[in-house]
Amino acid sequence: MTEVYLDLGQSIDRRDVMNLRRRLSALGREDQITIRMEAADAHVADLITAELSQQGFDWQPHGSHSGRDYYLTARRKRT
Repeated sequence: MTEVYLDLGQSIDRRDVMNLRRRLSALGREDQITIRMEAADAHVADLITAELSQQGFDWQPHGSHSGRDYYLTARRKRT
């Protein structure tokens, strides 16, 4: 199992979604991706979660202890 980490930085746009799409296509069945964004940008996480769902991934959100970061951890759906 490989774990991939993607840091989306301070703002999320379509380029980030395209980068995510490329990374997801390279993941195997048992691989996992953790996506970090600033908690202040969590309101635009819908772009990311929609892409994860469209590409066949289950995801779980969670925040950091400091409250500054927001994470999505995703794996391919089991069929």
